Amino acid sequence: MSSNTIAGTDSDGRTVRVRPATTLPAGAPVRHFDELSEEVQQLLAEHDGSGSAAVTPEVATELADEPVVVFSEYLRIELA
Repeated sequence: MSSNTIAGTDSDGRTVRVRPATTLPAGAPVRHFDELSEEVQQLLAEHDGSGSAAVTPEVATELADEPVVVFSEYLRIELA
């Protein structure tokens, strides 16, 4: 997912980078995929392992603590 905005949304200039995580940093927040909003679930389901994606203010707020997400693998979320 290169630098594209999630379909049908407006970005406020924030982006997220999603990358596989092989280890969990101490104290990192962990969330399961089904605990996330539908918009964030769509973002992760469409992730192709490269680049970053522009996100709405709502998504940026939801991911502000940069969680590790349990999906088909651990995914580290980095908000920029």
